[in-house]
Amino acid sequence: MTDTFLQSFLRTGLFDIGDSDERLKWLKQAIEALQKKLSEDYSLIPAYTLISLDPDVSDQEPVLIDTEEIVTMYWQALRGKYPDMPRNIHRGVILNALYAVGAADAIAARIIYLTGTNFYPFARLGREAELVSNMFSELANIAENNAVEQWSYLSEEPNLKLSPLKITGLAFGKATFDEPTLKAELQRATNTIQPAHNLHAWSEHFGTNGAAAISKVINSAFESFSNSVSPSIIEAPLNKYFTDFKKSLDANLKIAISSLNAVEQRSKLLWWKETLYSSSLKKSYRQIDSSLRPMIMCSDLNDLLPEITPISVDYLLKDTLYLLNEKQDEQLTFLQFFSAIDNKEKKEIIKEYFVELAEQDGRITMTNFVNLFAHERVTVEDLKEKTGIDKSASTTLGNIAVSMLHDLLVNRLISE
Repeated sequence: MTDTFLQSFLRTGLFDIGDSDERLKWLKQAIEALQKKLSEDYSLIPAYTLISLDPDVSDQEPVLIDTEEIVTMYWQALRGKYPDMPRNIHRGVILNALYAVGAADAIAARIIYLTGTNFYPFARLGREAELVSNMFSELANIAENNAVEQWSYLSEEPNLKLSPLKITGLAFGKATFDEPTLKAELQRATNTIQPAHNLHAWSEHFGTNGAAAISKVINSAFESFSNSVSPSIIEAPLNKYFTDFKKSLDANLKIAISSLNAVEQRSKLLWWKETLYSSSLKKSYRQIDSSLRPMIMCSDLNDLLPEITPISVDYLLKDTLYLLNEKQDEQLTFLQFFSAIDNKEKKEIIKEYFVELAEQDGRITMTNFVNLFAHERVTVEDLKEKTGIDKSASTTLGNIAVSMLHDLLVNRLISE
């Protein structure tokens, strides 16, 4: 991890470590320890991201307490200098660790970006606002470049890249006959029986023994010739050639299949938008109550998407909702939104979409809060404590839908 981001955070003046190189070293050690913890378990990233953006978070927040345990492993006298919970120090450590994890891996960057952008519009950041904004822009670019690469078309004609087949070190020996042996064997075959005495017997004898002599020296010559060439001299370059051929072919097929998948993916999304049909409820979105559309549409869309998606998908969802709302994107408060879905029939529908409850301590996502609300485990009065968002804060149905889609995608990313 580079020191650039940490130095930038220290320059905001949110906390003061003075000119102590020792304290700076302790902070770096704490950041590296937290970075290691997050990189080993991506399921921790969403909670740490949400806390890093909230200067007003409770001192009892589990993420803050866990972070303090890491910091005090190195800065043991921390509470001697800061008797109260030093939230800004811990947030600084968290933000630096998140930045390092996200910069190192596009999946981590995507989790941080998707989670952070849900809460960022409601964060009450101070002097660190520009630094945090730049951090999220950088991580967003990493995530987006990764998504665009996976969603891109094949723009070039496939090309198998193969080197010419070269067989080196191949040298044939000479096929030579052993003339002295052949001469001796033929003389032996000739001299054994005199033809004048019995011509027929002589020809039989000479034919048999002469042929054997000739075969012997010819076989010996060719055996010597064949032994001069090692099979590995030919096998090795042939095997390498076809191995390279397979690699090149596989690479081209992978690109071609990826391009076909991208075309198919776009076609499915366009069809979804054109038909305005809910595959889960088996009816048009126009027949669904507008307050329920954000949850149902984001869930249906999540089923159509891979885990890695470009930011343009957010706008597809928003624009589809915009069409359904008669091209109106009206502002409403979270109090108004939860009041609109606060009846038994609607809650029963929501329960079908969000079955698993996340009743954990500390900060939770908006999707988890909606789920708990549908199961009547929380009320709108708990919104601020659970999510950090005030019930009077303004939003739109489109933003709520996108926020919940982000949460669903994050859940899939961290479950892999």
